[in-house]
Amino acid sequence: MSLKKKTAVLLLFTLVLSSLAGCGKNEEEPYVSPNFTNESEEHQKYEPEPLNASVTDATPGDALVYDKESGGGISDAVRASLTDALEAGVYENDTYYNQLANLKISVAETDWAFYDAEGVASATGLSVEDVNNFWYGYKTTADAETSYCAIAYNKVTGSNVVVSYVNPSVTLYEDITAEDYLTMALNRYEGLIIKRVPFLGDQWACLDIPADQNPAGRRVCYAKRVDKIIVLVTFTMQDEQDLAEAQQIFTRLQ
Repeated sequence: MSLKKKTAVLLLFTLVLSSLAGCGKNEEEPYVSPNFTNESEEHQKYEPEPLNASVTDATPGDALVYDKESGGGISDAVRASLTDALEAGVYENDTYYNQLANLKISVAETDWAFYDAEGVASATGLSVEDVNNFWYGYKTTADAETSYCAIAYNKVTGSNVVVSYVNPSVTLYEDITAEDYLTMALNRYEGLIIKRVPFLGDQWACLDIPADQNPAGRRVCYAKRVDKIIVLVTFTMQDEQDLAEAQQIFTRLQ
């Protein structure tokens, strides 16, 4: 990987993780995905070590906050037919189906619920039109660096989980792996490594950030590359909620 590509990808993580610092508190402004193209002298000094890499990812989608007191901007999920071959997946009967990531999320009879398009837009700094254009197939992952497929939140604890796509072809480094993507975040933390772990019957890259290194609480990021797209599933646990409990709303499709 060229120095220019390394520094560009590093900048993404620097900006992403700066945005994450406010998670767990009331948002002052929506999260805006950074771009990969800016550089600085400081960033050019970083040389990642690919051997550190394994699996789990920190994604632009993690910069989300659920305000338990206001509960604002959240309602029923957008409905779509399971026969729709939408890239973003579809919702039906309190369940989200995503064929690309080979997963489904069911919130029926749980304390979890989905953000609707308005809620996703508010949390990510996008417009409702942008979100709906992706959800209904008028735009695809080719049109953005990051596309938000689904966001679920726990109505009791405020924990959240984000399913999103990163399209490396929009960046300077289109051959980036899931491990590469997560590795760029490591210089922000102490004693962490990227691991390869089982999740939903597959091996994913994983970055597990403990609560004492993240203001929002424990954050566990899973990433894997599917064709040209990096699929990200990011859990942010609040109020000491157990990760295993949050993962129970996920099952494998096939």
